[in-house]
Amino acid sequence: MRPRTMWPLVAAAYQGLPDFQKERVREMGFGSVLEIEPFFIDPPLIQAVRERWDRASRAFLFPWGHMMPSLEDVARITGLRVDGEAVTGVTYADYTDLAQDLLGLEPHGDDLGDRRVVGRVTLLGSLGLAKRAAGLARAAYGQDRTETGRVDRDLRRFLVFFFGKMLFTTKGDDIHCRFLEILGDLGRVGRYAWGAALLAHTFADLSTGTGRETTVGGFAPFLQVWSYHYLPLGRATVVRPDAVPLARRWLPLVSTATYTFQLEVLRQHVVWEPYADQDDVDQPWVVSGRPLFRRDIWVHCLNEIEPLRLRLAARTLGLHQGWCEETEPRGIGKKTRGKAKRVDWRTRFPEQYADWQRGGQLVESDASDNIAYLRHFQEDYGHHDFMRPERDGRNTLIDQLQGQLASTKVQLIEARAALETLRAAQLTGERADTAGASSSRGAPAPEVASLQQQLSAAVERAERDLLARSEELRDALACETDTAAELTQLRSQLT
Repeated sequence: MRPRTMWPLVAAAYQGLPDFQKERVREMGFGSVLEIEPFFIDPPLIQAVRERWDRASRAFLFPWGHMMPSLEDVARITGLRVDGEAVTGVTYADYTDLAQDLLGLEPHGDDLGDRRVVGRVTLLGSLGLAKRAAGLARAAYGQDRTETGRVDRDLRRFLVFFFGKMLFTTKGDDIHCRFLEILGDLGRVGRYAWGAALLAHTFADLSTGTGRETTVGGFAPFLQVWSYHYLPLGRATVVRPDAVPLARRWLPLVSTATYTFQLEVLRQHVVWEPYADQDDVDQPWVVSGRPLFRRDIWVHCLNEIEPLRLRLAARTLGLHQGWCEETEPRGIGKKTRGKAKRVDWRTRFPEQYADWQRGGQLVESDASDNIAYLRHFQEDYGHHDFMRPERDGRNTLIDQLQGQLASTKVQLIEARAALETLRAAQLTGERADTAGASSSRGAPAPEVASLQQQLSAAVERAERDLLARSEELRDALACETDTAAELTQLRSQLT
């Protein structure tokens, strides 16, 4: 999974778009999340929170009860729209026709009948070398049918790259084509609940894997910023106290904290309603989504269909928490994809789609206190490891630092590979321009050169940052290892 390395590249690609194209992206509702400045993703923090995810209830299990991200969290943290049309429709096993028609690219897959992805390198190269019309203005858009088709194709390429490497990240290097049918009509893209789709994708990713991963699929910083507001956990500084969306306010730092141990002493510091004193100024995505903020509802991201059960975390709504006895249905997730050639997820799971259409169900509680809930919670989950404080978190800390250092090294290798890929694409483009100079209509558009420069600068900055972070983590690991050795020696002497 590569959200941390690719995020700066996506941001640079967005800034390199012509002004008219950036305006179109903002009209679709993606401007706020794309203008969040990339920052450090904290793997130990994500791991400490992620390993408490319960697949059955689709919630985190902390010593003080259930908690989960909500649609309001998505709207306030990312600035994405959480109301509107569900991000659902038809997915295919073979996207050859759609990819050629809408992207001008050839998809590939495991076999001839499974062509669902495009290569990251191919897509990145197409972003850097596409010949965009210089100085394209709104007045010119739509007058030339050929030029309009080229501009729309370039915008779809960017959106597919943005979805695959920033908003709906997954394992692997390739980028899935599953959103292509929705992107066919660019005028309708802004009507969809992309924030709800992000929540569905996040829940589905949390429900896969071993629970020991140090990343999470979707928008990488979402879960991290969510923990800052609710737990609070991790080292971060508020540098823009009035910025929206909320992810723009924070400056995360490398932490040597033992998060697993910290979670056990946070009971008195949990913030159940972090937005109680915040207004909705300059946040139209919050205003439009508010009718859904207090509802249980199925959220959709095509083949990922997940239940949001806020009734398990009623305290985040200012209510007392009662115990829910009924057996909860699990999310649909990715497992139903199979080898079907074509699946319409609206008709395959009509009840879940109808639930979104009618706006879910309002969460209410008749509990007078939380005592009965906490007693049931202790009875059901008291035997779990997360309910027993660790006696000495130092070994856990060393393990976390070692894992974080290894992860950082992988990021550094990826950053260097991305830089070499970009430089090779630039060289290929320059040779092509030189060879065809006599017949070309002119030099590459200034936007193309600007995009190439910004992408190159973004990778180089990531490489420098990762080198510095590796040194910092190596020093922290050495310090903690020495301290652990001293403690062991002292214990031996005392014995």
